[in-house]
Amino acid sequence: MPEASAAPRLRLTDTTFRDGNQTLLGGHLRGEEIIPLARRLDEIGFFALEAFGGATFETFLRLGQDPWTYLRRLSEATPKTPIQALIRGQNLVGHRNYADDAVDLFIHHAAACGVDVFRIFDPLNDVRNMEAAIAAARREGRRVQGALCYAISPAHNLEVWTRLGKRLAELGVDDVVIKDTSGLLGPQAAWELVTSLREVTGLPIVVHSHCSSGMAPMAYMAAIEAGASVVDTALSALAWGGSQPATESVVAALAGGDYDTGLRLDRLVEVGAELEALKRRHLEHLSPVADRVDSDILRYQMPGLMLDHLHRLLAEHDAQDRLGEALAEVPRVREELGHPPLVAPVRQIIAEQAMYNVLASERYETVTQGLKDYLHGLYGRPPCPASGEIRRLVLGHDEPITVRPADLIDPQVDEVRERLARAGVEEDDGAVLSELLFPVLAAELRRREREPRVEEAPAKPEAEAGAEAPVEEAAIEPQAEEPVAVAQVAEFEVEVEGDIFHVRVSGAGMVVAAGAVATAPAASAAPVRSAPREGAVVAPMQGLIVKIPVSVGDEVALGDVVAVLEAMKMQNDIVATKPGKVREVYVKEGDVVSPNQALVAVG
Repeated sequence: MPEASAAPRLRLTDTTFRDGNQTLLGGHLRGEEIIPLARRLDEIGFFALEAFGGATFETFLRLGQDPWTYLRRLSEATPKTPIQALIRGQNLVGHRNYADDAVDLFIHHAAACGVDVFRIFDPLNDVRNMEAAIAAARREGRRVQGALCYAISPAHNLEVWTRLGKRLAELGVDDVVIKDTSGLLGPQAAWELVTSLREVTGLPIVVHSHCSSGMAPMAYMAAIEAGASVVDTALSALAWGGSQPATESVVAALAGGDYDTGLRLDRLVEVGAELEALKRRHLEHLSPVADRVDSDILRYQMPGLMLDHLHRLLAEHDAQDRLGEALAEVPRVREELGHPPLVAPVRQIIAEQAMYNVLASERYETVTQGLKDYLHGLYGRPPCPASGEIRRLVLGHDEPITVRPADLIDPQVDEVRERLARAGVEEDDGAVLSELLFPVLAAELRRREREPRVEEAPAKPEAEAGAEAPVEEAAIEPQAEEPVAVAQVAEFEVEVEGDIFHVRVSGAGMVVAAGAVATAPAASAAPVRSAPREGAVVAPMQGLIVKIPVSVGDEVALGDVVAVLEAMKMQNDIVATKPGKVREVYVKEGDVVSPNQALVAVG
């Protein structure tokens, strides 16, 4: 009698240097710390090492390191193991949609620098926003994973997930990923999803979840029994909590059974001990919120990073006592926005709007630029149409777009090349992409590279998550905690319409601390230069103008950045809400502006 065929061996993707590092340590592991450990992990036998993309790109720039140089070094150190990058579809690794030529160049350059696997997702599961990146990665001959952002809402059911999975299969992805950034994927849902997606797509299914709610190990086991081919894990020193289940635990639990990974636990333990020693050198960066299981995630059905973000927003406004109201407001806002998955950057938009709705005298009295962009359709198509009443309240008579957002964006790469050439910067592909995605941080990196090194403490990254953030997944979840500290710092207070803000000026520029201070000598903000035109692009909140990339006479497309505003410890892209010519620029770099103050007129 012939022997029964053995079950396919389960494979593991290691997320230690992206999700683990980003979620638990705020991304503070530097390239020179990661590379030696990655070289050790290359001998283990992982399916892939996810160590690029998401919030890591921005994080490296904030740490004063070139992300492209890091990627090349990482690839050289890991010849046996594919390097995996997390790409937010048309957002790439930034905070907004980019033109197709930018997507093509990013994927091409990332592949040339060493990315072997591209995991591509869209925060709204709008597959239109994934098409260009998937096509570009296929042209490069790389493995392509299409990821679905898991969510629980009336708009999400098995029929929806299988329809989305089938569409990804039609686009030619190699794997379908169930991407649970909230830690809300339960074992029953995991089993049903894996079973259905395998049947509909005929493709390998990958499962990615976070341990924030404590359910991830159970969900993984159910997914594995349903036929998942790959699950994501992190070495134990940077596992659990807001990160993934521990690699060592998964390997040990499955050893000797039908789903044995074939990985050697003793070798994992050796590398894990080195990582633990490295982690201890970064304990000041360890997030107490992310490094635990939080039952509130199950209670409020929102990811831990979103809960943390809401806490910090209220603290910055000295309104911690309004937490209960804000938590109750979040699902209300989410429903009005069409039940989007709680994935960065949409979850930041919802959290901030919930806070403003609670603190203001009327709901939606104060709205963020992100919310306006979302309702304009610039992020894509939500699972359900947003409330018409809320859309009219926020946008007036403006109608949301119905086409793919990137269809309205003119090519961007050549313009950036020309701008860098005029500035005397060598416009290689890496420099062009860094400038396009994060112009302020790219300029700061060039300044650092030109000047002699001084004693400095690097800024913490805006993104606190895998980020998948802002900014998860995260910012991206980007949430910068401190500006770059350099020598010769001056500090003073600025009064803006009765509120006093703490401002620090250094070699890195000027930043304004969120929230008012009790008393200080006053200095008035820069005056508006002329009466603003009706319909001008306005500041969504108080903050500091750190960049005005347009001038009077420039032609801008819908969604083009017309200002960069630093507020609430984040840099926010302020974009044109309609195409046209820049008629007026009312502010300059360094101005402190108030909510609804006119910045630029386009028409």
